[in-house]
Amino acid sequence: MIYLLIVLYALLMGAAAIIKRRDLQLSLTTANLLGSLALLCTPFHPFFLLFGLIVLLGCALYNGYVLQGHIHLLHVLVRCVLSLCLYFSYTLL
Repeated sequence: MIYLLIVLYALLMGAAAIIKRRDLQLSLTTANLLGSLALLCTPFHPFFLLFGLIVLLGCALYNGYVLQGHIHLLHVLVRCVLSLCLYFSYTLL
């Protein structure tokens, strides 16, 4: 079940990066896709989960700044909680 949630999260974040690619810098879009790809590689090694979540969290911070001109604290808090839930659910299973 946790793999399904990780894959769903990765696909949604990758799709969001592709949809917003015209508004984002190429490096930011690439980083978003790299983080999503890392999450999809989680079954091969647990390091990919941690790497992907950290990259996507960093991208979320910078995306907020680029797209909105400032960082939304609530958005970052929700992403942190979601990332921690995914990480601990995966590591404890």
